Amino acid sequence: MAANIIAAFISVIKGTETKKLAKLDLLIGLRNDYNRDFKGSFSVTAVLNTAYDGELKRLKETLLLEYREKIREARERAQVQFQEDFISKLRANIYEVVEQIKDLNKAIKDNFFGRDQYKFTVAPNVHYRHFYDMITDDMLLEGFNLFSDVFQEQHGDTVDELFMQIVDIGEGVLTADQRQQLARNLEKFTDYRTYLDFDMVNIDDEGRESRLSRVLAKKSGGETQTPFYIAVLASFLQLYRVRHRDANALRLIVFDEAYSKMDHQRIHESIKLIREMGLQVILSAPTEKIGDIAPLVDRNLCVTRIKQATIVKAFDPRELLEMGA
Repeated sequence: MAANIIAAFISVIKGTETKKLAKLDLLIGLRNDYNRDFKGSFSVTAVLNTAYDGELKRLKETLLLEYREKIREARERAQVQFQEDFISKLRANIYEVVEQIKDLNKAIKDNFFGRDQYKFTVAPNVHYRHFYDMITDDMLLEGFNLFSDVFQEQHGDTVDELFMQIVDIGEGVLTADQRQQLARNLEKFTDYRTYLDFDMVNIDDEGRESRLSRVLAKKSGGETQTPFYIAVLASFLQLYRVRHRDANALRLIVFDEAYSKMDHQRIHESIKLIREMGLQVILSAPTEKIGDIAPLVDRNLCVTRIKQATIVKAFDPRELLEMGA
């Protein structure tokens, strides 16, 4: 009985020694890794772990605190840089679009649609006026920044309100609804157009003005298409720089389903305006509009599809009129 107990005890001791050696090998390997990766010079075969314990204490009580402070400072600097860059970008985009609107108005100031003229307007969005005023404050161009005392005194609450909309400053995990709301806010408040209202003004021959945004719902289909064509033509006019003496471009515009809701008079005025602007246009028009458009353009192509075959044939509307006579 005693012999069995001794044999079992010796077996346990041998197993424990094997595990001990395995753990020691693992410890030596870890010590080697630490010395190699962090340029340590501690003994890897020391019986006691005193040197490494002391190193761990130094890291925890000294260096870790220093790193945390550096991380905090770096995070604050990054936040400041992000906020200033963000506001700067929004301000630049707003100024740029205001200049673009001015250029568009210059491009069409001498053009008439019938007896009417049009112009574009851009103004601060009344719902986000406090954001607009903060973004475009001249103080940011006079040596001050978002965190200057005088700027904070006037706009501090607005700055905080804006960035609370787009930056997750909480410590907890966001719910799915919170993440979706944050994504919507990012899309909304990072777009400079959020802070602006765009409109188009019609000026009649007596100088009376009416804003498209106020009368759009009351107008017919043809009347609502007119401002669309004016906007497109003005954009291409400005893009091709037709009014500049050195402009030498194709000046091409392509309209699909052109003038589908316009009457004869509006179609005539639109094509006349295109010619006055010096633009070149290709019109793909529905069949019922051919009679209105064909006599006003330089060349007509009729495209007919019969089963799998497509036939393109040029025609002169004047010849058709003569045949009809």
